[in-house]
Amino acid sequence: MNSHAYPFRALVAFAALLAAAVVLAVLPLSRGIAWSITFAIVVTAAALIAWHSMRVRRALEHNAATLRAVSDLPDALRSRMPLVMVLGDALAHLFANGRSVHVGATAIWMRVDKPRKLPDLALAARAWRGDRTLDGVVLTLAPDAHTHDSLTQMLRAHRQALSDTTRLLGTSVPAYLAVYQRLTQENGPTSHWYGLSAEAPVTAVSQFDAVIHAAEAERHEPRAAGLASLIDWTWRYVNGVLQDPRQPAAPWPLHGAAWIDCGGASQPASPWLAHLRSLTHLVLPPLTGSERPWSLPEPLIDACPKRAWVPPRLRAFAHAIAILACAVALACWGAAKNNRALIDQITANLTRYASAPDSNDATRRDALSALVANRDQLDRYERTGVPLRLSFGMYRGAALLPVLNQKIASYEPSPSIVTLDSMSLFDSGRAQLKPGSTRALVGALEMINAQRGKRILIAGHTDDIGDGATNQRLSIARASAVRDWLMEASATPASAFAIQGYGDTRPIADNRAPEGRARNRRVEITLVPDIP
Repeated sequence: MNSHAYPFRALVAFAALLAAAVVLAVLPLSRGIAWSITFAIVVTAAALIAWHSMRVRRALEHNAATLRAVSDLPDALRSRMPLVMVLGDALAHLFANGRSVHVGATAIWMRVDKPRKLPDLALAARAWRGDRTLDGVVLTLAPDAHTHDSLTQMLRAHRQALSDTTRLLGTSVPAYLAVYQRLTQENGPTSHWYGLSAEAPVTAVSQFDAVIHAAEAERHEPRAAGLASLIDWTWRYVNGVLQDPRQPAAPWPLHGAAWIDCGGASQPASPWLAHLRSLTHLVLPPLTGSERPWSLPEPLIDACPKRAWVPPRLRAFAHAIAILACAVALACWGAAKNNRALIDQITANLTRYASAPDSNDATRRDALSALVANRDQLDRYERTGVPLRLSFGMYRGAALLPVLNQKIASYEPSPSIVTLDSMSLFDSGRAQLKPGSTRALVGALEMINAQRGKRILIAGHTDDIGDGATNQRLSIARASAVRDWLMEASATPASAFAIQGYGDTRPIADNRAPEGRARNRRVEITLVPDIP
């Protein structure tokens, strides 16, 4: 195989590597799905590489004899001379001594004995030419070798073969018709080709009018008349089958057709002669076959469209850039989706925190934990770099970091409050702790020890029995007594305590009922936490 051929396997591997990297590292997929897709990518790439290698190797092996016939050609001629494949009728008359290749002055002609061999031979020839595809396909027709039905079947088979070939090569191939038919009894070098070759496909029979005029200009009326009928028959019954839209194969891309007064001996069952009799009601005398070898339709190829050729490595480089661009575009889409999901998550956490009621500290702390996790995540990205799945210019998390810091700093936890029954601590109207009452203060002491560094507010309250001033002084005295005991028991400095006496100004129950007055006689110990 040519060392400068198109690096198909390397390009497939490159595409698979990029696809796997994007799926695993960028796209918003679960790990299970991402690994499943990656496995499918690897298997598909391996199968594609194996299929391509096997197809090229088999094509080279099956067509080794044909390629050996041109193995001595210099590399420059391989790629610069037009390569034309010839299939159809009378191939033994065109390629002398059973040869499979004819190297002419202007083109390389390869013989294709069976239409099903065309795709493999075209693939092998492309590898032999350094990934330059063939320049044309010529279908040779000898109407005297067919009946109407056999001609139709032959044309459909060759149309399908060319369709398969263009699909395998991934590019269109100009196609031509060369019709070998005796029109007169003349032999020898005077016979020449009449035809048309164009860069654009031929779409109307009127384009061949110039061919008929050229024949008429030679003042050879029998040949000109026969040629006009032959062109009409070719367009109706040959090109009609090759262009029939009801067939599954792609239409025959006709870029030219040529006719020559040369061919086999005339046969009464010839479809062209039958067409001629239906038009003129004339019966032509039998015509003998032309001497071998018959000439190849070189004028058709001389005017064939010049196919632009780009070196395989340069094309592969352009394809690699295109694949890379597709991978980057897919990665940008995936990164944008990931960033949108991140922003939506942070926004939802901010909304949940803002809507949490102040009275429900557990809910607020749960929402705060989510904000702290988001803040730590964004802070880590700032310090160590944004991960690939959020990159590609799509990252917008930096703008949310100050917002998160502000929300976290504004959090004020609800204070811890212990309410003590004054009657269990003090005698009526007294501010000295009763013997044994300290058991009721143990819970408050444990709370203070568990939350060292917090400010401790002790507030005394009374019922409305007695005058307000007396109740005010009594509530302050009781708060002081509780403070003194807690300060001594917890070894907490006095600066951490604050006392307040509210008297009967802040009842929590109805003072008209004994039960309500009992609830109002209380001491509240509140731990005021620091702001984080």
